[in-house]
Amino acid sequence: MQIERRHRLYYALLGIPRDCQKALGTPDRPKVRFVQSLKTSDLPTARIRAATLEAQWLTAIERARGTGKYLEDEAAFYREALTNAPTPERRREIEEVIHAKADELNEAEGGDPFGHPNREVVPAAARFYAKAHGNLVEFTEHMDVYLNGLKLTAKSVAMARTTLEAFAPGFPTVADVTRKAVQTWATKQVEDKSPTTVRRTLSELRGYWRYLQSVEAAPDNLNPFTQIILPRRDKNAKADDRRPFSVADVLTLRETARKHKDWMLVDLIDIARWTGCRIKEICSLRIERVHLKSSYIEITDAKTAAGWRQVPIHSLLKATLKRLVKASKDGFVLSGLAPDQYGDRAGAVSQRFSLMKTALGFDQRQTFHSIRRTVATLLENAGVQEGIASDILGHRKRSMSYGLYSGGTSLKRKRAAIEKIRY
Repeated sequence: MQIERRHRLYYALLGIPRDCQKALGTPDRPKVRFVQSLKTSDLPTARIRAATLEAQWLTAIERARGTGKYLEDEAAFYREALTNAPTPERRREIEEVIHAKADELNEAEGGDPFGHPNREVVPAAARFYAKAHGNLVEFTEHMDVYLNGLKLTAKSVAMARTTLEAFAPGFPTVADVTRKAVQTWATKQVEDKSPTTVRRTLSELRGYWRYLQSVEAAPDNLNPFTQIILPRRDKNAKADDRRPFSVADVLTLRETARKHKDWMLVDLIDIARWTGCRIKEICSLRIERVHLKSSYIEITDAKTAAGWRQVPIHSLLKATLKRLVKASKDGFVLSGLAPDQYGDRAGAVSQRFSLMKTALGFDQRQTFHSIRRTVATLLENAGVQEGIASDILGHRKRSMSYGLYSGGTSLKRKRAAIEKIRY
């Protein structure tokens, strides 16, 4: 509580907590604080009057906070009761109770009875009425329960949460989510994001919608996130897909890291350019997965099932790996990388690479992943069969004979192929 002198009189001021601002004001114009003249220029008198006002205002805040929670719980209770009503007669009785409670709330806030032909309905009463009838389910109402039940990594769950929370402001209730609205939203998304990213987002939203259907919070006859058509990019527009680095680019990047004495980045680039491994695969590679005598590394923490593989050690990489294995102090080939909250060790060094390549003039179409594309290009130009290159890079082979039944290319043939890489 503050007491402030304005001209000749004192005023009382009290800030309203954010969770009560809409309840004490309106959804469009939340009330952020109470302000009232104390009608006196005498400070002791002002303090006495302010104490009385403070008690009233704190009571109003508590009522607003409590009423909101109470109404949400009441609406949920009656919605479940309607859903489980055993007979039409019982359903009518419950609807009469909902109607009466909405009337009571509406009149208490200065609105007209619900039966009035031109009634004015306050937002709280309308919300209660709609939620109690199951016509208003907040899109994120079941989000926490859904996410907690996912059998995914912590990072994948966090990504799903980010997707749902980013989608919800434009679709606050389940009723707002229609296929037409989702199609419009998806078309807009493609303007700023790649189709691959939008498809992943739609997949996460489809999963949540199926859960809403399973708990009868969404209509079970339609999933509005299916059959969404993503527009094709203008063929004349500037493409933003990742591109490979040229051989000269890779050597420039490595030399720049060496000049900056960023030896971790030099080693990271070397491993990537001789193996084609992803940055996360390299950063999570443990020393026991490096078989120097047999001259291959094992990738066991890959993005996909096809990514779990044996990659031959190029003859020009062997000395580097031998040095790194011997020097490791934490069991990882790239020793000393600090993991983030999800256990990802690639974050900091990836950011250093990004800053370096941007400073050299490369744009967003070329990332660390582009070195992997460089390796694929070098293998293709060396005449390596696609199936062998797929087994080196950890890509799924799409044919049934080789993709489903084959045990994969032998280490000997992969070694012969990888030795064809030259810079």
